[in-house]
Amino acid sequence: MNLYRLLKLSTALITCCLLFACAPSGAPIINFDNNGLYSAALADDGTLALISSSQQITLWDLTTQQPKYQWWQGKRRDNVIAVALSNNSHYAATLSSNSVVLWNTRDGQALGWWQLAGQAQSVAVANNGQLLIGLADASVLYLATDHQRLLKFIGHQEKVNSVALSSDGSLALTGGNGANALLWRTSDAKILQRWPMDSRILQTALSADGRLAFVSDSSGHGDIWNITEQRRVSTLTIRRRQMNFTTARFIQQDTQLLTGTPDREWQLWRVANGEKLRSQRVALPAKPQPPSAVVYAVSQWRDNSIQAISSSGLLERWNHP
Repeated sequence: MNLYRLLKLSTALITCCLLFACAPSGAPIINFDNNGLYSAALADDGTLALISSSQQITLWDLTTQQPKYQWWQGKRRDNVIAVALSNNSHYAATLSSNSVVLWNTRDGQALGWWQLAGQAQSVAVANNGQLLIGLADASVLYLATDHQRLLKFIGHQEKVNSVALSSDGSLALTGGNGANALLWRTSDAKILQRWPMDSRILQTALSADGRLAFVSDSSGHGDIWNITEQRRVSTLTIRRRQMNFTTARFIQQDTQLLTGTPDREWQLWRVANGEKLRSQRVALPAKPQPPSAVVYAVSQWRDNSIQAISSSGLLERWNHP
């Protein structure tokens, strides 16, 4: 092989490495279930993980990498479609298509079990155990468990896909097939702000203090809003035809946004201008069926790392400067 061909081959190999192999892969930390997961949530500080599988619901302590509690919701073990953790990690919520349960993460006890009249879609829980449930009939249920108060919000016209609560439970952000995200007050269901999007809304998120909001739709648009100033902060710079989000979380004192997608990928964005700072793909099990993975949950881990849980059943971590 002459020098020219050798240099050409080396250049090709380097190009392939840069395109595919040299991006640091995540370190697999825990394999929760070889058969995959139905849903997952991570605590705001990254120390707890709540997962649902075909076997049960499990709350994991990620500092010890051991299960803390194992729960069931009804007679079936495979009926939980969505889970959530409060920002202070004191409460967990598990949602089936027709019931919701509130759990105390400190002693593992169920604090309440409620049957739902409609088909449930999504759930969120606040720091004092308040619950928010989005339903397929276009309504949203707000349940203040400490005061046994139930409010039914009927501001949407079509199925509600995503719900979010501020840490204190005073603000709700909801969105669905009607292509409008609504920010409303849980004390009286008054709509405070309305953000129209191009297509059905798939993901909503609120910062812990209720100052920032994130809304994304099925056509690949994502906006970050300043609630107190009632202005758009930024629009995510998405350079592909379509990108849907399955999870979102504000981190680093709300200067960055972490997101996950149904296409094995998580992304880190700068809140101020919507610039993408980093993206990584999660791993697949040895024999993936189907050959992909949905990123269910993302969070920081001990300040300088990012962790993600996917439908493959894996918790992975990446170092981040």
